[in-house]
Amino acid sequence: MLSGTSTGLQRNFHAITTNTSILADPSRFVRRYGTAIRAYLQALISNEHDADEVEQDLLLQVVERGFPDGMGRRGRFRYYLMTVVRNAALGYFRKKSRRPVSVADLSSIPAAVIADRAWDRSWRECVMKGAWLALRKHEQSNAGNLFHTVLRTSVKHGEEDSSMLAVRVSSATGQELTAEAFRKQLSRARRKFGELLVNEVARTMSVVTPDTLEEELASLDLLKYVRWQT
Repeated sequence: MLSGTSTGLQRNFHAITTNTSILADPSRFVRRYGTAIRAYLQALISNEHDADEVEQDLLLQVVERGFPDGMGRRGRFRYYLMTVVRNAALGYFRKKSRRPVSVADLSSIPAAVIADRAWDRSWRECVMKGAWLALRKHEQSNAGNLFHTVLRTSVKHGEEDSSMLAVRVSSATGQELTAEAFRKQLSRARRKFGELLVNEVARTMSVVTPDTLEEELASLDLLKYVRWQT
């Protein structure tokens, strides 16, 4: 366990466990993580048209049939899904070559190594996007809240001090903000973003504990955002 980070996970654990898993809603899953599937398939299958066709078939199956019972119970869902996508690519190569194709054959494809490395990166981007969208909705539903705006501004213009950033936010929102008020909003926005990011990751896991969450966040290089909560 990492001190500090674990404290943040423990503090939000009740909220995490009451959230609905993304696995329970195939349509929602497709909207959130379809881009990761697309990037992986396009790295494996050089023909863009064929990659799109395999992707559409796979996503249609998910929407129509849902996920198999017990999927992901033994670990992180993204690893199970990675296998599903690889199998879809294998099916494409079998059909194309009209001969049996094994996982070893797929591993021999130069693009497979690159695709495997890119999978976690694409998944990470999807998780981050989900957290940013949730932060924006939080701002929109709470009068006077500028969490999404101040955090985005800080990330985009990280070289500027709080006075300059406050001016940017004031100009963009029409809401007068002092440097001190900006710093307070930014501190709270970082904590909220960390909480939303943890929740987003938890939705892709079937066994959720502070330990398993910390492992998954670390493997996706997301712990630095959770530390904002401490």
